[in-house]
Amino acid sequence: MAEIRPFKGLRYNPEKIANLSEAITQPYDKITPRMQAEYYDRHPQNYVRLIFGREENRYQESLDHFNRWMQEGLLLKDAEPALYPYTQTYTIEGNPDPITRTGFVCAIKLHPYEDKVVLPHERTLKGPKQDRFKLFSKTHKNYEQVFMLYGDQDRRIEQLFEAAMAQKPLMEATDDYDCIHRVWRVADPEVIGKVQEVLAPKPVMIADGHHRYETALALREHLAKDHPDVPDQTAFNHRMVTLVNLFDPGLLVLPTHRYVIKLKTDFDTAKAEMAEYFEITPVAKEELAARLKQNADRHAFGLYRKDGSWLLVLKDEKVMDQVMPTDPPQIKALDVSVLHNLVIERLLGISKEEIESYIRYERYVDKAFENVDSGSFEMAFLMNPTRVKQVEAVSAAGARMPQKSTDFYPKLVSGLVAFDVSPGEVLPW
Repeated sequence: MAEIRPFKGLRYNPEKIANLSEAITQPYDKITPRMQAEYYDRHPQNYVRLIFGREENRYQESLDHFNRWMQEGLLLKDAEPALYPYTQTYTIEGNPDPITRTGFVCAIKLHPYEDKVVLPHERTLKGPKQDRFKLFSKTHKNYEQVFMLYGDQDRRIEQLFEAAMAQKPLMEATDDYDCIHRVWRVADPEVIGKVQEVLAPKPVMIADGHHRYETALALREHLAKDHPDVPDQTAFNHRMVTLVNLFDPGLLVLPTHRYVIKLKTDFDTAKAEMAEYFEITPVAKEELAARLKQNADRHAFGLYRKDGSWLLVLKDEKVMDQVMPTDPPQIKALDVSVLHNLVIERLLGISKEEIESYIRYERYVDKAFENVDSGSFEMAFLMNPTRVKQVEAVSAAGARMPQKSTDFYPKLVSGLVAFDVSPGEVLPW
């Protein structure tokens, strides 16, 4: 079902960019204004200039930088099409041993979701898609990857790449969070053919990058109007992605916590309404995250305000049958569904249409405390992470989680490999 192809990667010229770590960035949607300024200062050819410029017309800025860097030899295009095995080695709090996640970069044929070949699991927002479409339609480049998952319990693809990955990597860089990124290049047609065979009967699932994938579908439709008779192998019929095996031991999902910017009612009223459905226990701020983790097998949340912190545990999960009567059980069973549909929408009165105006997102517990204490937000809900098996079940059911339901870690950094989807670019076999 999934059709992948090798491509000629666009990448920094190692003879011109001596330290790749100075040129790479986090994905565009993770770049704060402070990070953007730091990236601009870090290196005159930092990748932020392509993916998240700061000029008034940053889309034209991206195109101008790309063209100039190609002319100056700062960027190069590989001479032959290839797949790009990719590892990320990282550490997490409480585990001193390094963890490695393995995937590979390729071009995957675009399919609308209804084809059941590429499966989503999250809803998307208009704003990011409009922004990325302006960038893609101006540059005709996939500067960043979409992170996708496939299932192969025997890990055959990893075995096919073993020989290549035993050699020195094509590139290596360390990101802002001390994650080490290594990339190799595999151009052997026999190996590529075997990888294609493994994936051919399988659907794939978007782990991270729904906005980028949906924008690629829109770009394909946009370009096809002027180029209606292009062959199937045309580059713009594809999207650059990194595929990671669901059975990879380095696959990790972190929670994404929620801020409430402001309440529509007073807190005492909101808390009383929540008490009808949740056991609410006062917990010291310093113990809240640990207590939440201890209740990971229940629908539990941490609630933090300047004036106190509490552990919320759902009394009876059958209430979700009333809250979401037409949704599949795979969705009702998610903490994020309980929080969004029961708490945020029903109890706090914040509709789906108002989410962007009332809710913000945060990865780190300490930052959540800090930003609530500073008065930037009225309160925060702390969450346990969605499990990979739950994501897989939701996708298989054809359902969608609320946005920001998962945070796969580490992120695929930007600045390793890019993909040219200009009209006229055609991929091999």
